[in-house]
Amino acid sequence: MKHQAVAFLFAAWFLLAGQTALAQQPTYVFPYEGFRYAQQEGETVLTQTNLEEHEDLIEALGTTKEAVLASYIASGIVMEVIPDEGGQIAVSVVSAGAFSDVQNIDELDEERLSAFEAQFASSGLYESCELTQTTPVCVRMTSSAMVASMPVYTLRYATLNLGQLYMLTQTVVGRAPDEEDDARIQRVLSGMKMLKTLSEATPEPTAMPTPAPEVTPEPTPGVAQAVSASGEMTVEGVPAYTSGATLALSGTAAASVPVTVSVNGETIATANAKKDGTFSVTVTLPEEGDLTLCVASDTAERVFAVRYEMAALPLAITEPESPVFTGTSVTVRGVTEPGATVYVEGKGVSTNVKAGQNGAFSTRITMNSAGTETFTFRARLKGYRDTEITYTLTRELTEREGLALFRQKVIEPKYEDLCANPAKYAGKQFISRGKVAEFTDYDGSPCALVLTRNVSTGVWRDPIWIVLGEDMEVAEGDIVTFYLVGEGQTLPAAGEYTASGEEAEAPVARAAYMNDQRQ
Repeated sequence: MKHQAVAFLFAAWFLLAGQTALAQQPTYVFPYEGFRYAQQEGETVLTQTNLEEHEDLIEALGTTKEAVLASYIASGIVMEVIPDEGGQIAVSVVSAGAFSDVQNIDELDEERLSAFEAQFASSGLYESCELTQTTPVCVRMTSSAMVASMPVYTLRYATLNLGQLYMLTQTVVGRAPDEEDDARIQRVLSGMKMLKTLSEATPEPTAMPTPAPEVTPEPTPGVAQAVSASGEMTVEGVPAYTSGATLALSGTAAASVPVTVSVNGETIATANAKKDGTFSVTVTLPEEGDLTLCVASDTAERVFAVRYEMAALPLAITEPESPVFTGTSVTVRGVTEPGATVYVEGKGVSTNVKAGQNGAFSTRITMNSAGTETFTFRARLKGYRDTEITYTLTRELTEREGLALFRQKVIEPKYEDLCANPAKYAGKQFISRGKVAEFTDYDGSPCALVLTRNVSTGVWRDPIWIVLGEDMEVAEGDIVTFYLVGEGQTLPAAGEYTASGEEAEAPVARAAYMNDQRQ
């Protein structure tokens, strides 16, 4: 597979063991791939989004973050786990093909589980295939190849979840995989929590453009070469290429004779030569494309090949400075050709506006609710080809609006229900007040463990992990009211915070707002 070259480079990790101990072990959440991973002590985790944080390591291994990222994307690698004692395990996620209907591998009966194993055994790519007794159940596979006269072995574990195939791959150089290699993969597997749902990506607001209107292209100067000629006649003003429909032709012919101009056999203009034989005529080309233009009198003819291609209208959005706004409406400004009409279409919007003498135009767009919408702008002017662009706007609620709307949709779940069925409350809104106990990392965001019940003894219990926003600042011991949206996931909480006194999975929610902070 393509990622083997990068994996081979990481064999040099043996030389760097023990140099990257982490003070805090973050949790990596991959909602689009359907799992989370709790980093364990003594290991480094590389993902497609954190390679810049490990440039020194990557450079020491003789490669670049660009090469690693390209390999990850090509092979569907979501993350690589590199233990301090050596080795590395790549985790890739791809479609499960014939098993895309499987929500969890534990749901397969014996017949389908055997078929899942058989598809690898029958591929001819592996030297051994067998089912494991791990959680979840996996197919264990081994293969080998010779690289530069050195044997390179590959150990893989494959499992299923949410219609996707999860493959954990470890490369072993110079020897066959042993029990320690299996233990290494199984340790990574134990840190993976398979999610019950997959998230869908949301559209990103359009980045602020900094365009300037393009200059309308000038026709190719000079006179096109005649493709055929007969008799005495001269013709000037015929370009080989033009972006305008109007041509001013002139020339000489026999004295006082009629001169006709035709395009593709259809007469479009006539003129009479003067007594000295000169003539001039203005013509309008009837259509775009590769045209045959013929200028003829009774005694002479000139035929030219002309390419007519209308210039595209310049069109660019220049304001607002940010596509994210608050309030119900925003003014969108732009530039195009003077006098052009700009048509605007989108959810709740269907209007047009005419550009002024400097080509500037503006229109006000109203969004009745918060969210992201894409609008289409089409510029139209006779003699030009229409130009169409899209622009995405995001309306955000002010904190006051957000709190008012949030309260309208609040539910009151019981803590026991949140813990028992977190997926049921994914996206649900509720309010919780509690005491901040400690912090962790949740996919790059700070996450506070908040104890939501103060029992009669004054000891706080019932933990919830709350993912904090960028501007939210809390400290251990603070008592805060949080306005929450369920994540549908859990993270482990220590026994000192639970009613049972034993470590348990605590629900995760994301803070939309917070207030009433006090010590």
